Formats: sequence, C-alpha cells, structure tokens
Amino acid sequence: MNFKQKYGEYALITGASSGIGKEFAVQLASKGLNLVMVARRKKRLDDLALKLESQYKIKVRKIELDLLAENATKELVAATNDLEIGLIILSAGMEIHGDFIKNDLQKETDVIKLNTIIPMQLAHSFGKKMTNRKKGGILFVSSTFGHQSVPYFANYAATKAYILSIGQALNYEFKKSGVDVTVLSPGLTRTEMVDKMQGIDFKKMPIFEMSVVPVVKKAINSLGKKQATIPGAWNIFMDIMGKFTTPRWMLTNMFGFLVARAMKK
Repeated sequence: MNFKQKYGEYALITGASSGIGKEFAVQLASKGLNLVMVARRKKRLDDLALKLESQYKIKVRKIELDLLAENATKELVAATNDLEIGLIILSAGMEIHGDFIKNDLQKETDVIKLNTIIPMQLAHSFGKKMTNRKKGGILFVSSTFGHQSVPYFANYAATKAYILSIGQALNYEFKKSGVDVTVLSPGLTRTEMVDKMQGIDFKKMPIFEMSVVPVVKKAINSLGKKQATIPGAWNIFMDIMGKFTTPRWMLTNMFGFLVARAMKK
C-alpha cells in the first residue's frame, strides 16, 4: 500500500520520542510520510528528527508538549492547523501498577487522562477533519491487558479496555467516510516504560517480550484491514484461550495470582 497516496503527506505521532511511538516514526518515515512528532523531551525529538530527515529525506515538525498539561489537545490541534494530517498514531501512554489504594491518586488520574481522554479528544478533532475529507487513518494503542481485568494493573488495564472499545466502534462509524481505524494491542514489548517498571518480574509470568519492530510492523500492515490486531503468536493464542475457554472471573483470578507472584521480591 502506498501510504502517502492513501493518507496524505503527514502523519502525527504522540509519544514519538521513545518506545512504540519512536518506532512508528521510523517505519512511517521509511514509507515517505512527513511527520509531526509530539513528545515532552526536546533533545530526543531533535535527535530523532535530524536522523529521519537525513535518512529518508522527509519533513519533520517537532512539537514539544506535555499532553497532561491543561488545553494540550487544543494547543496540538492549533499547532497543526496549517497541515493536512492524514494519519494519527495515538501511542502516548503511561502505566502505574501495584495495590490500587496504595498508589498515588493523582498518578492514577493521570493514567486515565493520558491513556483515554487525550486519545479520545485527538480522535474527535482530527477524525472530524478526516471524515470531512473522506480520507485518513487513526491508530489507537491498547494492550493485551485491555482484553481482560488485571489485578494490580487495575486502572491501567481498564484504560486500555476503553481504547479497544472506542477504537473498534469508530472503525465501524468512520468506515463509511473512508477513514481507517485500527487498534493495536501489544503484549509485553521492550520499551523504556517497561524497562523502568519497578517491583515486578515479568519472567515469572507466562508472557514473552517482543521487540518494537515487529509490533509496529503488524500495526501498520493491519491498518485499514482489521478493527484490532494483536502482534505475536503467543499473545494471539492467549487471547483466544481467554475469550473462548475461560470465564472472565477465572481469568481475573488467574492474572491476580500471576501478577502478585511476579511482584514478590
């Protein structure tokens, strides 16, 4: 698929300075798309933009922005009003884990805002322009944890369930206007966010870590073809087992046991 022909010249990526967002920037740049890269860390944005502009001969607009700041989405929309954004990758996110009532309430609230409210607002603002043009694409980033309830990741998993739900629903709504919507649900992926997670040993859980490269490649290849996509054969197998062979209450208890064991020192 010719991405530039299908979606236009510019793709916007939130959380573009690291992890899955950074890899989206690399892979979309390799397809010839100009980029709007949004992140908090200026030096990382500058370094990545310089590399991609030089290597792929594309244009990059850098927007240094904390999406948790007041009116952040309005600022972002205003900062791109002169561009025709044909594809948005909503990959910015954060997690908090542990005993729910022991976690800081403001951090739990920030998780909800960054993981659900900001993507919803951006999908609404840019989706309106795309449906008017009868052209565009939106890619939400959920998680395999969003496919069930996960104790000790209770709020995080709930936010990712919201993303899965709204993304699949908008896939149906926007399809008649020629706009593609897909939800990516990665399992454990080697990113800076995972590397910095304290107090949990994922090796004690029946999950396997993936590189960002195949995760993002699967997402890009699924755009416009699937409502939702899960990278990795094991992750797909676990999702099928969960959906069709195990009651939800049993899955919740199983994940509670596994995560609690992974959190033990």
